[in-house]
Amino acid sequence: MVSMRIRRMLSGIAVLLALAGCGDDPSASLDDDEQKAAEALSVEFQGDNPSDFTRDVSVCMGKRLVNDVGTDRLIEAGLLNDDLTVNKDRSGIKDSGTAEEYADAVLACQDVRGEIESRRDRFPKATDADVDAYVTCVEAIDDDVLRKAIVASAMRTIDPSTKQFAAETRACTKKLGPPQD
Repeated sequence: MVSMRIRRMLSGIAVLLALAGCGDDPSASLDDDEQKAAEALSVEFQGDNPSDFTRDVSVCMGKRLVNDVGTDRLIEAGLLNDDLTVNKDRSGIKDSGTAEEYADAVLACQDVRGEIESRRDRFPKATDADVDAYVTCVEAIDDDVLRKAIVASAMRTIDPSTKQFAAETRACTKKLGPPQD
């Protein structure tokens, strides 16, 4: 069983490594139901007390998932209910294909520098050089390890990449100095 600490950390990957914009705006092609589903997912991905950056990231991910996966598959995978609201009772994404699409959305919406800059106040001793070192470190984490960790987290399964990603991320975070709570 994946530890709660690792599960919480990986559940936040979508937010922690996300981009404040998606490039192409997939919402232009979303119908009303798809827009409703994208908005529901976006709110779910934001978590508590989201920053502007987190809101933008969540919108990117919600739109990308609905655009790339479709509402029917998101319902089948257990992310959405039939009424296109978020399934709060889910125990993970039910199929690997949708979990892989979720990982693709995270990777497409990632912006490590934007994320850390949005939380810079949590690391008051971090210099610009420390932030640069952190960004370089995180961006050097093998994409395959990151992708496998995201898929495992989304499906709530165990994969060795989960622990590897957590260890590599902790090492990168040390470059910023101790966080302020």
